[in-house]
Amino acid sequence: MDLGRRNKVKIEGGMSSMTDLVFLLLIFFIIMSTMSRNTLPVDLPSNSESSPSKEDGPVEIGISENSLYFFDAENPENYTFDEVIPILDAKMEQETNKNLKISGDKTANYEAVFNIIALAKSREWKPVLTFEM
Repeated sequence: MDLGRRNKVKIEGGMSSMTDLVFLLLIFFIIMSTMSRNTLPVDLPSNSESSPSKEDGPVEIGISENSLYFFDAENPENYTFDEVIPILDAKMEQETNKNLKISGDKTANYEAVFNIIALAKSREWKPVLTFEM
């Protein structure tokens, strides 16, 4: 007497539905990537034959590890934030592009960096941040 099942159910999945799903997802992502044009504008440097001189570059300000400000790395004369404001105003009046390069020590206080960024934003300057390791 044979009591085993005669109709066995196959546990294999059909691959045709999986390929249809992958194809539909591919079409969806292709269409969505062509429709999205929200890009962030980036100011890229122009390709010029001559390199810019030191006078053509941005005004540079540095922040030391004790959160004081300086303008010349070779001869660092430290200033407080209140002393820096009139000096920066005078230097940025002569700057045509209004670029301000802010370089800070990695151990400097974040508040010192944010004070300069807030000053630059309030006067519509373009701050560029660099940090020394």
